[in-house]
Amino acid sequence: MKTNFINRIVALSLIVATVVMTSCSGGAKKTDSEAPAEITVFAAASLTNVLAELIDSFAVSNNVKVITNMASSGTLARQIEQGGTPDLFISASKRWADYVDSLGYVIAPNKDQIALNDLVFVAPKESTTESFEVDSTLDLQSMLNGSRLSIGDPSHVPAGKYAKQSLDYYGWYEKLSDSFLPAKDVRSALMVVELGEAPLGIVYRTDAEESAKVKVVGTFPAKSHKPIVYVSCLLKESTASKAFYEYIKSDASAAIWAKYGFNK
Repeated sequence: MKTNFINRIVALSLIVATVVMTSCSGGAKKTDSEAPAEITVFAAASLTNVLAELIDSFAVSNNVKVITNMASSGTLARQIEQGGTPDLFISASKRWADYVDSLGYVIAPNKDQIALNDLVFVAPKESTTESFEVDSTLDLQSMLNGSRLSIGDPSHVPAGKYAKQSLDYYGWYEKLSDSFLPAKDVRSALMVVELGEAPLGIVYRTDAEESAKVKVVGTFPAKSHKPIVYVSCLLKESTASKAFYEYIKSDASAAIWAKYGFNK
């Protein structure tokens, strides 16, 4: 009896010792240290695919969870103005990046050009429309034949603003004013053409080349619009946000940008 009692005491002591050692080993702290830091990025809709891969690549060596909000740059800038401040804002327009900066949200000097794009005409993949040169001899009214031209809303969508600049350059904007089908962002403008609801649309080359449902039929000369510049801004500074900000503009990310058709 005495031996059994002693054995039970020894066994109980070992269990208590094990629990104490586990508690002191930092198990809870290890879990906390492995919990990823979290940052939020507001980014232009045209960056949806490239940003997803940039985030995946960044995560390989950084324990950071990146939450994204994709929309037109103008819409995102207004959300920031109304208090929805993210860690980073990536705009498809220098104007909207400058606007957010003017409100005092950008942590100076962290505002950098990170990519460039081109503006193109697209048509449905099965369309009979053939490729054409974009110049002053183009008769867009005849090509549309009473149908609509899909573009981003020029009031707040950068792709729409660039489209307006180019159409103005050739004297087409006013003539076509009743033919526009304005969309909430460039991806929506592309979708209208993909669905065959418009015979032509004006979007970024990168979006057009990612779609299997449209074809590029014309490219706007660079002289017809301001440079299509993507600008990254740091709005909240932390180890995680600064690391991601530096990564997306670094040489290490260049191959990913190029894969999706962006120039650096």
